[in-house]
Amino acid sequence: MDDSMVSLIITAVNNGKVRGFSEIKEVDGRLFFYQYAIKKEAGSYLSYQFCIPEDKIEMVEDYGSEEIVAHNSITDALYYFQSKDVKIECFSFFKGVLPF
Repeated sequence: MDDSMVSLIITAVNNGKVRGFSEIKEVDGRLFFYQYAIKKEAGSYLSYQFCIPEDKIEMVEDYGSEEIVAHNSITDALYYFQSKDVKIECFSFFKGVLPF
């Protein structure tokens, strides 16, 4: 992991910005759309993960899975993402509608 990239992400989140990214992953031969984000709110750091099978994306209400977890520190939030094999260095700014 590039420490300078992580430092930029930490600075942005601590300054009130939302950072994250989207990707398509293959799981057991099936494609899934994933979205990840992190933000600071009221002294906590919120991690966000959304997942849906790519072939069901039109039916978000029925097939989408969303998870928001509060963490005491940004380090805890980043370790949480790492534990889920999320590439922290891919986090960047969002264009358009923010995930949360």
